[in-house]
Amino acid sequence: MLADLLQVDPDQVVPGAYFVTDLGVDSIRMLKLLLRLEKLGVELRLELATRIQTVGDAYDYYRQELGHLDLRSAGSE
Repeated sequence: MLADLLQVDPDQVVPGAYFVTDLGVDSIRMLKLLLRLEKLGVELRLELATRIQTVGDAYDYYRQELGHLDLRSAGSE
């Protein structure tokens, strides 16, 4: 999914890969990634979103936000 979205070879999508220098992701494709995360329910906070430089950073951010979603859902029951 991520490789398709970013239009890169799936073998290149590894945690340590930098979006810009390793994968050649431009600002438009990065914006598409951030919008996809938002559609998945991840709240985009600009100060954190600007720190996403690697595939691993994006994954960690996604997992962190999923944890917040789980906590919010549990609190509303």
